[in-house]
Amino acid sequence: MSKQEHDHVVAGWRSAISAMDRPWYRCARRLLDKHGLHRLICLDLCCGNAEFSQILRNNYGMLVTCADYASLHLDHAGALGFNTLCVDLDAESAIVDTRAAEYAERFDVIVSLATIEHVFASDNFLRFCWRVLKPGGYLLVNTPNISFVGYRLYAIFSGNRPFGEGHHVRFWDFRFLRTNLFLNGFDVVDDGSRYYGVSQDMLKRAFKGKEGVASFVSHLFRVCKALQHLPGGKRWFANELTVLAKKEDTYPIGFQYAHVKADLERVRGREAERLGRLRLQEALRRGWLREHPMLAGIATGAIEGS
Repeated sequence: MSKQEHDHVVAGWRSAISAMDRPWYRCARRLLDKHGLHRLICLDLCCGNAEFSQILRNNYGMLVTCADYASLHLDHAGALGFNTLCVDLDAESAIVDTRAAEYAERFDVIVSLATIEHVFASDNFLRFCWRVLKPGGYLLVNTPNISFVGYRLYAIFSGNRPFGEGHHVRFWDFRFLRTNLFLNGFDVVDDGSRYYGVSQDMLKRAFKGKEGVASFVSHLFRVCKALQHLPGGKRWFANELTVLAKKEDTYPIGFQYAHVKADLERVRGREAERLGRLRLQEALRRGWLREHPMLAGIATGAIEGS
């Protein structure tokens, strides 16, 4: 089964489930309230059942467009009265960029919850956001925090990665997300990551179906609610990674090496090349490319042809 086929099957399952109070919704609402983001033109990117779209419209006075690539979700959003936008972020970059150009600088804020971990082409995802946002617009993005101690323990006890179903294709922690956002033209302005409890299902799988052990361990994890407030505690003890980032006046050069190399060649001699290289050099100066020697090589000019 291809990823597209899998996603459309999952869309069918999710269409039968509606929940207006999910942990990532609470994380997002904290940041929206804190920064007074109300009555704006909003894109709910990968909207799913449009549950949070309804919250944005009804509780925040947003004019919401629902974006997805599953027709079932788009039809449902349209029936709820939302404008819809069909986009497959894992399509060829040129296709995604063309779609973004149709909606260039149209939105004040983009909300994308529990989505980026499902996308292979994360540069497509973030570059699309940058292009459809107005100057100075906001991106509120949420994803599971792979650095969370619970996921690490799960991997130890189960022998598997944290999400054994296979539908999470890319794992994120704060540093990785921050660097990807920066190189795609954003600056993180707030970190709203929080601990909201460990899935009982995940614990049961970790302990081979032993419900008593899983229940006992779930109680132990409550200490994370306090530990997350220690200096640096969010990195280890918050399971929901949620950040608010602001679009900057730059060029979204991207993070994925092959794309960056090809794009620099495509814009050679233009202002976009200068801005893209400056972005890479600034990331290097901040120490954000230490784990990414190929990108660091482009930033320093050490890679031939760059």
